[in-house]
Formats: sequence, structure tokens, C-alpha cells
Amino acid sequence: MKGFVVTAALGLFIGSHALPTPGGGISAQGQSQGVNLAQMLSLLQTSGLSNTDLSTLLQSLGASNSGAGQEAAGGEGVAAGEGAAKGNGTEAAAGEGEAAAGEGEGNEVELAGVFDTPTAVEGGDIKQDIKFTPSTVGAFEFEFQNDVADEVTVTENATPNGVAPEGFEFLEPASYTVALGVSKGEGLTLSKIDYIFDTTAAGLAGKDITTSKVGRLCPETGSFVISEALGEVEFEAEENEVTLNLNKAVTAEAEWGIFIPVAGAAAGEAVAGEGEAAVAEGEAAAAEGEAVAGAEGAVKEGVAAGEQAQKVAEQEAKLAEAEAKLAEGAEGQEGAVAEGEGAAVEGDAEKED
Repeated sequence: MKGFVVTAALGLFIGSHALPTPGGGISAQGQSQGVNLAQMLSLLQTSGLSNTDLSTLLQSLGASNSGAGQEAAGGEGVAAGEGAAKGNGTEAAAGEGEAAAGEGEGNEVELAGVFDTPTAVEGGDIKQDIKFTPSTVGAFEFEFQNDVADEVTVTENATPNGVAPEGFEFLEPASYTVALGVSKGEGLTLSKIDYIFDTTAAGLAGKDITTSKVGRLCPETGSFVISEALGEVEFEAEENEVTLNLNKAVTAEAEWGIFIPVAGAAAGEAVAGEGEAAVAEGEAAAAEGEAVAGAEGAVKEGVAAGEQAQKVAEQEAKLAEAEAKLAEGAEGQEGAVAEGEGAAVEGDAEKED
């Protein structure tokens, strides 16, 4: 009887502490546990167990139930931890993407510059475009990138300190002197001289800005120089911008000008080209004429030689004829002499008779 009571009590206790079914709700579970506990206590009281036995039994049951609860809680904690880890991983990836995007945007900075006023530029190889106060036809821009911070000062010269390269003219009567406080323009990671055209400006009417160039003043000669040795010149149609990407060996600290080909020079080059072609054609025609003249001369010489040969032949024929006549005359004279001599002999003979 005692064993049956204990077994029944254990069954009620385990049932009262079973884990709730999903969606069962706390209220229903609490009511069920209360009923089972009451039944268990009633059975234990009639079991005849001593207080020591009851205490030992209840402690064992409590420890068993506590272990089960901890295991269930541990499972829930692991699942929650895994979910949190996944969530944190997603958030971390998103954070890295945002950081990368921010870094990309931060690698190029546009700054507004004012002539004759130093503009602070950062190091860290951050590309920085300093666009200065626009003029009547466009705006000057200096691009800077280096691992060391610097200060850029640009001065607009209303009267350039040199003349334009041969065949070119200033886009506008101005030049731009670039000065760098720290680097002096040497050894920069990137340095560009740009000019952004205002295509609506009246001063650009009739001018082909796609042929524009950037020139550097040569103080020794007092003239600006346009050369591939300075760097690569490119016209960016989308930006209406001419840009000179300076070679590493070229110092950015200098006086720069923006130039376009002189319209007359371009026309003169075209005319010169046409003139050269005409000269070439003339030379060819002259050579052909000389050949024709030579042929005509040869023909004339041939004709003259033929005529001369004919005359010689005629003269030779006449001479032969004269010689023949002379020969005939000589023969006649000999005959007459012979006849005369014969007659004289006959006369002498008659006299003797």
C-alpha cells in the first residue's frame, strides 16, 4: 500500500511539473499544477511515511525537477543565443557595408576655393577638388591628393607673366599661379590642373573648347609651354572640362594658363596644307611638261637630223650627177681631140700627094 501511494504521488508530482505545451498559456498551467500538488499531498499524508522519508522524497523530486527545468531553460538560452548571434552577424555585415560606403564617399571631397586665400587640404591620400570663383567663361580647379596635409593658394593674374604658345591664344586674359605651403607641389600622389567651361558664356561663342590645352609658364623664356612632357591632357565632354594630369616629375607649384588654337592659325594651317598640295601638283605638272618638252625636243632633233640627212643625200646626188656630166664631157672632148687628130693626119697626107 505504501509503495502504491508513493508511486501515485510521484506521478502527480511529475505531471504537475511537466513543461507547458506550446500555446498552453500560463494560467492553465498554474491551475493544473495546483490541483496535482493538492492530490499528491493528500496521498502522502495517508502513506504512513515518516517525516524524514517525506523530506528526502520531496528533496529528490525537487532536484530532479530543477535539473529538467534548467535543461529546458538552457535549450531556450542556446536557441536565443544563436538567434542573437545571427542577428549580430547581420548587423555587423550591414555596419561594414555602411562603413565601406562611407569610406568611398569620403575618398573624394569637393571644396570651394577663394583666390589669394589658403585652402587647407587633408592628407591620407584623400582626393580633394578645389573649385575657385568662376570667371566670365568658366572656373579654375585644382585637384590635390597626397599622404601629407597641405595648404593650397591660387592667385588669378589679370595680366599673365608670359606670352601664349605659338599658334594659341589665351582663353581669357588671365593665368593662375598655384602655391602649396608644405610640399611646394613636389612628389604629390595626384595633382591636376582643370578648367570647367561655362558653355552658355558669350565669350565662348565661335570657339571650339574641345581643342583647348593647359600650358605652364617657362620663366626663362617668358612664354607658356604646351607639351606632353607636362602630363596627359584630356577634354571631358560630360563635364565640359579640360584637365591636365601632371606627371610625377612635374611640379604643380607654377603659373598655368588655358589656351585654344588661334582661329587664323588653324585656317592658315589649312591654307598652307592646300598650298603644299598645289605645289606638289605643280611640281608633278612641271616634271610632266619637262618630259613632254624633252620628247618634243627629241622629235625636233630627229626631224632636223632627217632633213639634214635628206639635204646631204640630195647634194650627194647632185654631185654624182655633176660628176657624171663631167665624165661625159671629158669623154666628148677626148673623142673630138681624136677626131681632130685624125683629120689633121688626113690633111697632111693629102698635102704630100
